[in-house]
Amino acid sequence: MRRMGTLGLGVVFVALGAAACQKSLPSGPSDLASGITIYEDANYLGRSAHLTEDVRDLSDVRGPCEHYIAEGTGGRYVYDWNDCISSVKVAPGWRATLYRDDGYRDDALEITSDTPNLQLITQHDCPKDGLNDCVTSIRVRRQ
Repeated sequence: MRRMGTLGLGVVFVALGAAACQKSLPSGPSDLASGITIYEDANYLGRSAHLTEDVRDLSDVRGPCEHYIAEGTGGRYVYDWNDCISSVKVAPGWRATLYRDDGYRDDALEITSDTPNLQLITQHDCPKDGLNDCVTSIRVRRQ
C-alpha cells in the first residue's frame, strides 16, 4: 500500500480512483504505545487498524466488513469499518469513546483499558450482542 499523505497523527489516505476515495488506516502495531487498535473479531483477532485521532464515520474508512449500498436499480458493495469492531486495545495513558452512530451520537462507551469482547457490553440497545459490530464513530484522546 502506498501512503499518499497523513492527516493528524494516524489516519492515512489511499487513492482508490477518481470515482471512489476512502481513507485507510494502518494495521495495529504489535506493541501499542499510542492511541487504540480496533479489531474485526473478539479477543483481538481478525484484521486490525491503529487510531490516534477521532473518526467521525467509520463507513468512510476502508476496512474488512462488506456492506451493500443500494443505488437506483442496482447497487454496490463497499468494505469499511462501520459496524465491524468486536474488540479494542488501548495504549497506556489513552482513552476512547465508542459511539453507535456517526458524528459521535447515540449510545456511547468510554474505555480506558483493553476490551477483548464488545459482546459483553450489555447496557446498550444494539440489535446485536452488546456493542459488538455496532460502532460507527470513535473519539480517541490522551488521558
